[in-house]
Amino acid sequence: MRPRYRELPRGCAGSWFGEGDTLGCLNLLTVERTRAAAQLIETGEVYNLNGAVGEWPNPSPAGRDVRPAPAHYVYELVDAVVFDDYLDGLYLQGGTQWDGFLHVRDPGSGRAYGASADASTGIEAWAQRGIVGRGVLLDLASWAADAGEPIDWRSRREFSSADLSACAAAQGVEVSEGTVLLVRVGWEQGYRSLSAADRLAHAPVDPRDRQPVPGLAPAEAVAELLWDWGVAAIACDNPSLEVTPYAVELCESLHVRLLARLGMPIGELWLLDRLAAACAALGRYEFFVCSVPLNLAGAVGSPANAVAIM
Repeated sequence: MRPRYRELPRGCAGSWFGEGDTLGCLNLLTVERTRAAAQLIETGEVYNLNGAVGEWPNPSPAGRDVRPAPAHYVYELVDAVVFDDYLDGLYLQGGTQWDGFLHVRDPGSGRAYGASADASTGIEAWAQRGIVGRGVLLDLASWAADAGEPIDWRSRREFSSADLSACAAAQGVEVSEGTVLLVRVGWEQGYRSLSAADRLAHAPVDPRDRQPVPGLAPAEAVAELLWDWGVAAIACDNPSLEVTPYAVELCESLHVRLLARLGMPIGELWLLDRLAAACAALGRYEFFVCSVPLNLAGAVGSPANAVAIM
C-alpha cells in the first residue's frame, strides 16, 4: 500500500517507487486506471490544451529576453512541389509544457528525482508511456468568484490545501489515485485580454523580478494533500503552478517538493478556459486526458501535446 505523506522520509518518495525510478508518480497511471478512464468519454468532444507555439505566451512572463519565440522556416524541398519546415530556437518550456525531473534539484541532496549512476531522469521516460488517464479540473477561478472573492490574475494570491479540498467538494468531484489534476486560476483569460503592447509591458526586464501571479501555496500541506490524493501529475493555466513572486527559500518551494522529492510532474501555461466552460455546462469535472511529451533523451522539459476528451 502506498504510504501517507507523513510516512515518507523528508517528504521524499524515491525510496518507495524504487532506486533509479524514472516515472515517479506517473507509476500510478496503471493500465487498469487508463482503461477505466477511457470510459469517461461520453460526448467525444476534444479540447486542445496547448497554446500556439511561439505565441503563447510572447514575450515570456519570466522575462522579456527569457525563452524568446522560435523562428519558423518553410523551404522548398523538391521542385516547388514538396516543402519542409523547421523551428530555430525552440525553448521546450517556452509555452504549454511539462517541467521534467531534471528541471529542479533538491537543495538538500543536490540530486534530481530518481538520479543515479545507471538511470537517466530525462523526460524521454515519460514519452515512452505517455501521460494518459483520468483528468480532473479544479476550477479555482470560478469557485472563488462564486464565493464572492474573484481572482485578480495579476495578484499574488495563494491557494491552500483547504482551498483545493473545498473546490473539489463544491464541484462534486473526487481526486483519486492516478488522477492527472488540472488547476485553473484564470491566468489564461486575463493574459488573453492584453494587447501586444500590454503583454510586452507585463513581462519583466529582469527575470528575477517575477510578476505577481495567483497559484498554489508552496506549503508542505499542499504537497501532502496532492500526494495523499494520489495525484499522478499536476498542471495549471498560470506560468508557475505555485504563487509568485516566491516568498520562500528554494528548498521550500512547491517545485522542489513535487518534482525533486515526490516525483510529481508539473505542467504550466495550459489552456483550460474552454475545458472549464464544458465542465460547467455538463456538470462534471472529470474527463479522459492524453499528453505525449517529446521523446528526447535528457530533456529537462517538453511541450505538453495534451488534449482532454469529454
